Amino acid sequence: MNRHSLLIGGCALLCLSGSLLSFSAAAADTGGGWYAGGKIGFDLPTSESFNSSGDGFTNKYNTGFAGGFNGGYSFGNGLRPELEFTYHHANIDTVTVASTATNTNDPTGRRTGSIAAMTLMGNLWYDFRRSDGFLSVLYPYVGLGIGVANVALHNEQFNTFTDIAGGADGSSTAFAYQLGFGMNYDVLSYLSASLDFRYLATTSLSLSGASGSVSGEYRMPSILLGLKYRFGGGD
Repeated sequence: MNRHSLLIGGCALLCLSGSLLSFSAAAADTGGGWYAGGKIGFDLPTSESFNSSGDGFTNKYNTGFAGGFNGGYSFGNGLRPELEFTYHHANIDTVTVASTATNTNDPTGRRTGSIAAMTLMGNLWYDFRRSDGFLSVLYPYVGLGIGVANVALHNEQFNTFTDIAGGADGSSTAFAYQLGFGMNYDVLSYLSASLDFRYLATTSLSLSGASGSVSGEYRMPSILLGLKYRFGGGD
């Protein structure tokens, strides 16, 4: 499973790189250089299912927090490789238990806990920026990334109305990949703001559960606001 997902992510990155290289060959030179920045935003409400030898369960999360730092090099042809660290955190809203004994889905009455993730990603973006005109100041970008994620369920506990109790706690590290796009706005020659969307996913995770290990995959869409400082960008 992990190797298969790694192969898919690697092939996707290679295909995107080839396509962007071909496209950027005809793009106007817009200058480039090193940059560093930060971002802050929120994780959109989503749900994730976890399986175990006993009862499986599905967590639905509240709107969460997302924030981090990034840095990379912007080439004049639009390509922008980047290293990115992001932290995610969301509280559990509801839990539904899939009972293997009764073959039913039971909602929970009492639940506690949260989920968090730290990711380190190598991204490749393409900026649709031009040397003059409208797209020289306000321009979209698109790309993807691969890396690693450490995901942790913190003190999850629940009881269903039919007295099924369970929970999970612990962390696991797995291969991660993401898709992203957004819009950049050059506030100054050396400073740009961005509105960013990310969809982050991992391969299978293994965490400690109340009745043994539980497995599942982390999926999280995010919306963020970012600032980037370009070194040597001028006044």
